[in-house]
Amino acid sequence: MGDMKGTSFQGVLNRIPVGSYGIEFRVLENSRVAETSISPVFVGDLWLLAGQSNMEGCGKEIDVEEPEEGVSCFYMGDYWGIAEEPLCWLQEAVDPVHWGVPAVEVTAEAERMRRERFQGAGLGLTFGKQLLKETGVPIGLIMAAHGGTNMLRWDPARLDEGGHSLYGAMIRKVRKLGGRIKGLLWYQGESDANEGDGPFYKERTIAFIKALRGDTGNHRLPIIYAQLAVHYSGEEPRWWNHIQQEQWQLDSEVAHVYMVPTIDASMSDGIHLDSKSLQNVGRRMAWEALRYVYNRTVVESGPRPHCYKWNEDRTELRIFFTGVNEKLNPARQIFGFKVEAAGEYQSFLGKVTPDRQCVILSFERPVPENAKLFHGLGRNPLVNVRDSLGIPLPVFGPVLI
Repeated sequence: MGDMKGTSFQGVLNRIPVGSYGIEFRVLENSRVAETSISPVFVGDLWLLAGQSNMEGCGKEIDVEEPEEGVSCFYMGDYWGIAEEPLCWLQEAVDPVHWGVPAVEVTAEAERMRRERFQGAGLGLTFGKQLLKETGVPIGLIMAAHGGTNMLRWDPARLDEGGHSLYGAMIRKVRKLGGRIKGLLWYQGESDANEGDGPFYKERTIAFIKALRGDTGNHRLPIIYAQLAVHYSGEEPRWWNHIQQEQWQLDSEVAHVYMVPTIDASMSDGIHLDSKSLQNVGRRMAWEALRYVYNRTVVESGPRPHCYKWNEDRTELRIFFTGVNEKLNPARQIFGFKVEAAGEYQSFLGKVTPDRQCVILSFERPVPENAKLFHGLGRNPLVNVRDSLGIPLPVFGPVLI
């Protein structure tokens, strides 16, 4: 494999099939022999985890996803281990950008967190286990997320700052592990939902995607991301909905990016998903990866609006969907849609059709031309369109109807 240099050894094993291995090492020097072994060693796919706190994991450490051999994590401290909740320990990071306290306090803060932390369950472990189950390929998760960060904090222009910038720290980790990843899981946008950052969200996100693909040498790098969920807040919802709409648009405007909905999530606090909801998001991300990255359609995307058809006098609108798993869930009444025309919201009753393949909105009076359709407006909307697997209709709009 290679030669010893002082007390260190470096070698490369090429063309190793995916799987789990034990590796035995034997060092010979004249008549002396030294032996050791390492097991298990996994050969598989690396997925990068980045974004804000919902990617870190903020679920309470109750009913968490159990670890499984074959799903590993490259932790913030630059070491491999079996993936076990919590995956993210910022104060143990090699890169100073993650510490959050002065350097002299990092060790004490890391020790305190190990003693006192009771939240941190996330989506990555569920994602990895689902992929392992369906493909048999060992999965390595590279944790690079950091809560409370807007897109400016992830600016690729700060690459040269290395571990003192989020983007630089992320790329450093990827390069240390060989420079090749299977894809990115991304959950971000909460900190951009304001009038200062919101207008630039899509532009900055596209620049981030382009830079990441360039810096990893894969211009078709798959990116699977979450649309923002609900937010328990009395703040005006304009910019929250703006980010959700731009996330909806990215799915169709940028190649090889795939959005999963989260509008049905239950929360551990006002802005963070609870453990079970994060597991659901991780599972949905895995289903997207299986379909678009591994060419295995296990589950469809969930309902997405496909076309809209009015009756002759524009008093009834049928909404047709693609991606539905079996059928839409039955519901006595459908909630979550709004229709605006001539500056006013129109009154209607929403129902699922008897075949449970589309939704009908029945209006009290004819709706003017060039009306706008929305779904999921507000920070905490009541929505109930979902399919047989419980995957909800994403937030979207305005759509001209």
